[in-house]
Amino acid sequence: MEVVPFLAGLVMGLATSYTDLKTGFIFDNHVSVLLTLIGKLLGWEEGEDDVNLPNWLVKLPIPAVEIGIIYYLYKGLSEGNILVALSGIIALLIGLVLGLFLFYIGAWASGDAVILAGFSALLPYPPETARITAPYYIHYPLYPVAILLNSLIAVFPFIFLYAFGVILLKKRFSELKDIFVSGAGITVELSLWIMGAIGIKVILEGKLGVSLNSILSWLLAIVLITVFGKFRKIGDVFGILILAYLSYLSPKGTVFAFLRLLAFLYAFKVFLAVVRFIRKSILIEEVPVEELREWDILGETIFEKDGEIGRDRIDPFERLKVALLRGDLSLLKPGYERVIASPSAEGLTGEQIEELKRLVSEGKLENRFLRKKAMPFAPAIFLGFLISYFIGDLFWWLELKLMGL
Repeated sequence: MEVVPFLAGLVMGLATSYTDLKTGFIFDNHVSVLLTLIGKLLGWEEGEDDVNLPNWLVKLPIPAVEIGIIYYLYKGLSEGNILVALSGIIALLIGLVLGLFLFYIGAWASGDAVILAGFSALLPYPPETARITAPYYIHYPLYPVAILLNSLIAVFPFIFLYAFGVILLKKRFSELKDIFVSGAGITVELSLWIMGAIGIKVILEGKLGVSLNSILSWLLAIVLITVFGKFRKIGDVFGILILAYLSYLSPKGTVFAFLRLLAFLYAFKVFLAVVRFIRKSILIEEVPVEELREWDILGETIFEKDGEIGRDRIDPFERLKVALLRGDLSLLKPGYERVIASPSAEGLTGEQIEELKRLVSEGKLENRFLRKKAMPFAPAIFLGFLISYFIGDLFWWLELKLMGL
């Protein structure tokens, strides 16, 4: 039983959750001592003097990342297993990549990415206490994916109730309708595309005798769904035909599988719609430049192109959705010549605020700016870690239920 990594994760989770809820700050030394030393060498600033916290808590070193790396290095060398020995480092990088992806699309702050990386180093594999685990987590250090998914699933009820309460109090019933109705069509289409990919696999293996291992099956499914999404009408027709064929082979099983898939994707769509509503309507406000302060996070990008000043308020999630549907990842990087200020998690600097003030005074920018409000994700990631340790992979459990197992 991985008691040592669990205790390190418990201390790290309590410290980061408290500071995030209290001040909105995540301190590097609460995740990794080495990261703190690197930060000091590079001149990173954490604003320690601006937070209302006891000095001992701010300075408290918690070497969670180092404990995870050393623990699995010792375990792997003792067992003669190189993959286990390196699993702490591999999981750390996986967690960091996942966290930075969410950071760059504007879903959370850079400190949340560091926290996920820390928990990942402590739990590269499912522990013995985890009762529900996908088979691929047992052989490879991919458990950081489960930690992230558990965090999202665990926080969904709280986010939904919070958004629903705001809608009722402010009587914004049109937004409530959008949450449940908007995007329902693409959910049905995606269900058809997935069934189409599954049907092709069934035909290849059952009718043509082609054997595919799990990795090739996943790659084939991803390629087919991408192609169906690129050519939506063709994908819809193909999905309907495959669904009809599978229904012919197994009417009851196919219908139940399709309905379960549709229900799961619809629930995920509702989750994304709720998050988008909170980010757009609750966690963002419009203020004049006089109210902007250092460390504030913009909800838009101010840029200069061809000598003109412009602003981009397109939601990162919407940009990602369009890029994936069109199969054009270049859309994720708009062609700004010079970015003056953007929704960076590090927040605005004094120099950026002064330049914005100058642009406003010169009449080149309207004096209204979107400013993000902080949403503490550290407790949700901590909850995801606890669920991953004591229960297992909730997403895998949902997949099993989706397949009727």
